[in-house]
Amino acid sequence: MGSGGKGRNVEILSKELLLHFSGVLGLINAPASSLEKQKGIGKARIAMLFALREFCNRIKLKNLFNNQNTSIESLIELLQLKAIKEVRECFYLITFDSDKSLINLELLTKGGLREVGVHSREIVKHVLDDTATYVIIAHNHPRQSCEPSREDYLLFQQLRSLLLQLEVTLLDHLVIGKDGAFSCSKKKILFKS
Repeated sequence: MGSGGKGRNVEILSKELLLHFSGVLGLINAPASSLEKQKGIGKARIAMLFALREFCNRIKLKNLFNNQNTSIESLIELLQLKAIKEVRECFYLITFDSDKSLINLELLTKGGLREVGVHSREIVKHVLDDTATYVIIAHNHPRQSCEPSREDYLLFQQLRSLLLQLEVTLLDHLVIGKDGAFSCSKKKILFKS
């Protein structure tokens, strides 16, 4: 935060911001419109916070690729970091090899405010290109509950059947929302935000 702002040193400004945004994660993931309303935050500090968020995302992704056994907690944390700033639904494909080591984590498509269209053939193409053995799909519900819709469950079941024919296991369909992450395979919220 540099040297602070008018009449407030950097410690006071930082404490106020952390309190207002419920911690570091809330601060670096806050939209620009919310940050601009804060006294002492200008365009330069907003740009710095966005750069910090991207830096965190890249470190997290690098660590996931270097880790032999990627945990579901780490994946969810990264997906939350990626999806929290999105105002549109985003669909992610996460592929693993036969040792369940991460091959790829890719944003396949962005949709509308309430839904994202994804084609099975596009998913299959990416899975085959990665020569994946295991797959997790994920999408976000921007500023909404992580509770999956009927269509979310249906997509999970259809893709699971399709991928099984290709000898690929669909491990889960994660739905990321403002209240955490829902696992369609376990039919429960795995982690709350």
